[in-house]
Amino acid sequence: MTRLNAYLEDVASALGIRMDSCTADLTGPVTASLRLDWRLPGFPERDVDLQWHEEHGWSAAVVTRSGDDHHVVVGYLGGRSVAPQPRRVARFAETLRAGDHQDCWPGPPTLRTAGGSSALAKELSAWA
Repeated sequence: MTRLNAYLEDVASALGIRMDSCTADLTGPVTASLRLDWRLPGFPERDVDLQWHEEHGWSAAVVTRSGDDHHVVVGYLGGRSVAPQPRRVARFAETLRAGDHQDCWPGPPTLRTAGGSSALAKELSAWA
């Protein structure tokens, strides 16, 4: 999905990380994950991922001790779109890095319903 790749590239750039830290699963619901190169306060020995979900948008999660496939979400970005501007995603990550969870949603917001690749492409139209 070209638009998703372009969007993820812009988010990675805003975060100052390389795309080789990004994975995506297009099998539905569409998800992606960006591994950050820093740790969160309170989790100094855990890797941190920004995760993207086509219905909930962005969240930040720490990797559990049981391996890379298990995460504990520490906050959701929320908002009105699953594809907010990359600088907004970077600010979300930076506030969490500073230990500020004030603007985080405590649970996954439902920003859209998975509706197939054409509906998602419309959501990501700015990254055509």
